[in-house]
Amino acid sequence: MKCFSHKIRLCSFHSLIFFVLVFLNSCSQNQEDQLIIVWENDKAIGLEIPKHISMENLEVRLLQEGDRTPMLGSFEETDNGMLFKPLIPFTRGLSYELVSGDKQLGQILIPFPNMEDATPELQAVYPTQDTVPENLLKIYLTFSQPMKEGVALNYLTLLNSYRDTVPGVFLDLQPELWNESRTQLTVWLDPGRIKRDLIPNLEMGAPLENNQGYELMVSEGWKAQNGLELGTGFSKSFIVTQRDSISPNPDQWHITIPKANSRDKLKVDFLEALDYSLLQEVFTLQSEDGQEISGIWELGSEEKAITFSPNDNWKTGNYSIQIESRLEDLAGNNLNRLFEVDLEQPQNQKESTKLKEVSFNINDLK
Repeated sequence: MKCFSHKIRLCSFHSLIFFVLVFLNSCSQNQEDQLIIVWENDKAIGLEIPKHISMENLEVRLLQEGDRTPMLGSFEETDNGMLFKPLIPFTRGLSYELVSGDKQLGQILIPFPNMEDATPELQAVYPTQDTVPENLLKIYLTFSQPMKEGVALNYLTLLNSYRDTVPGVFLDLQPELWNESRTQLTVWLDPGRIKRDLIPNLEMGAPLENNQGYELMVSEGWKAQNGLELGTGFSKSFIVTQRDSISPNPDQWHITIPKANSRDKLKVDFLEALDYSLLQEVFTLQSEDGQEISGIWELGSEEKAITFSPNDNWKTGNYSIQIESRLEDLAGNNLNRLFEVDLEQPQNQKESTKLKEVSFNINDLK
């Protein structure tokens, strides 16, 4: 693979005091016996596995607090062996193992470049667009390091356009909703205030108001699991628009179909922003004989589109994009039902299914 910016051999990066490697089946330090971390833009986006390792029952797992969690990703053949590309880049400071069945073949710790770089950073806030519906349901915070749990609301503040703090906006959940690596936090706006005519809504009003501006503040001092504090604060401004009371409809999405015998990207344009976290979990692509096509899904700008890059050239034939119906828009409306239903209004009865399907055809004329 030539697309990656640089590689680091685990056994030779002596300057990293956090560095750990269990060699594959022996104490040999020959390059062909090494796991190699593949880096791109300072992110560990792959793990190169030597040629002599069999692909049978091969799996990469996250090691954390006694748990072994399988990593989602794909395996690709390279000149040096096999490349595992996780769906989400490896996290600095966490350990991973390579296993075949119940046998551990190797273990790595994704290192920090140095102690200064180990300071946690808030990398992104989702949704990334600067306009959100009045009934926005969730906000995602992603960090560079595993963070301390149970203290999020001490560091989150929502200001209105008058610079006043908006009280009681976020749902105080314990335990908090962190991903397995403790690097992504899901923050819910209070559903009891979002759904009209519920007691919290009647007493306190909706968390957000249409045509108003807000600023989300994340204050410094929030500690990572390594004990270091978030060095700088973060703010994100956004404008609120009218409520979203329509479910996403895959039949209306725009599909850019790639050419046969190419590795062009398949693009799916949703025409609206959808839920950042769910977008990374709900898509698969199948050929007409029901076989899953291997490749990489990547989110587009403002979570309004997704692309698929196949591992092999596209062949002519029929394909189907399988979408789990739990996929939501920013207001929590999924492909089967609305988050909030007005019981006084007649409802269109729609069949609930676990999967929705979008089909397309690739032919030689493309």
